[in-house]
Amino acid sequence: MAGSVTAAEWQAEFARGRVVNSSQEPVPPAQIVRAGQRYQHLFPQVTEPEVNGAIEILHEDKALIVVNKPAPLPMHAGGRFFRNTLQHILNAAYQPEQPRPAHRLDANTTGLVLAGRTRAVAGRLQRQFAQGQVEKTYLVRVRGELPGDEFRCDAPISAGAAGGCARTVDGRNGLAACTEFRVRRRFADGSTLLEARPLTGRTNQIRVHLWHLGFPVGGDPMYLPGQQLGRTQTLAMEDPPLWLHAARLRFLHPGSLEPVEFNAPCPAWGPSRTGV
Repeated sequence: MAGSVTAAEWQAEFARGRVVNSSQEPVPPAQIVRAGQRYQHLFPQVTEPEVNGAIEILHEDKALIVVNKPAPLPMHAGGRFFRNTLQHILNAAYQPEQPRPAHRLDANTTGLVLAGRTRAVAGRLQRQFAQGQVEKTYLVRVRGELPGDEFRCDAPISAGAAGGCARTVDGRNGLAACTEFRVRRRFADGSTLLEARPLTGRTNQIRVHLWHLGFPVGGDPMYLPGQQLGRTQTLAMEDPPLWLHAARLRFLHPGSLEPVEFNAPCPAWGPSRTGV
């Protein structure tokens, strides 16, 4: 949440007494936080925005849960969202278990999410993502004249967020990033369906790389045409969807250590509902 709220806005929240300690006492902005202490940010009389809770369970076993995440649906609590999140819905469905997603998708992105049924399993999956051992394939639809049927982008991406939580290309201090793209289908309306393979795992990587190349993702409220940045993060239910879908994951099963692959059917904006 910190990336989407300015320092002045945080100061105003402290002044209103909306940041409290475990005794529900307001704390000053200069409060020193010690290890183990917890604080709450209160949202009085706030109704959470409506989200798409139609989560599809594609696979489950003793170690692993694979879901097809709809959109808009945030992964975790933050900002205006608490109960209307994937984590909260999974906790409610699997209680007393607390499944732990091993990676993140943006609230507006649909597709595959892996969750470990224990902390240890989630940790093993997270290590595979961190070490680049998970093969990830996305479907994404863009507008504009593409440079060819196959291309890639190696532009480094900023480690921190610009205004409104957006990452940008940072040629001086950015983190190494690489995405490979392949044309899947060209549509009569001038848009093109691409297969995207992120070889690194930077925040918003596919969206930032296509925006940098001049082909922003359809329906993206943040990375706008003309190299402009928006401030909206999570789309409303009635908004046009973001044309980005996590379609395929290949990795080592955290229990058997055997290679496994899962596919998620693409939303209506894709070529079909049969996956990649």
